[in-house]
Amino acid sequence: MTLTDINGRMLRAARSLTGLSQQQLADLARVSRPSVTAWENSSDGFPNANMYPFRRLVSALQAEGVEFHPGGVTKCPAPIADTTLHSEEAAA
Repeated sequence: MTLTDINGRMLRAARSLTGLSQQQLADLARVSRPSVTAWENSSDGFPNANMYPFRRLVSALQAEGVEFHPGGVTKCPAPIADTTLHSEEAAA
């Protein structure tokens, strides 16, 4: 899926899945909160956005576990930390 396939509804849904506020997402992506608002309000069309800041916004959402798919978004569960215990003998 390319950046131009992502629309405002998908951005809003993705942000909702992460539990981030618009300001929190803006801070993560290094964009302004009004830009996030404008891009989310673009509804079904590609947001009128400079590609570099828009790419940072999408990357920030992806770093939070969001995956963009044609027609929607999903959030992957956080990876489970490796909690395997190793004995000293096994390490030798």
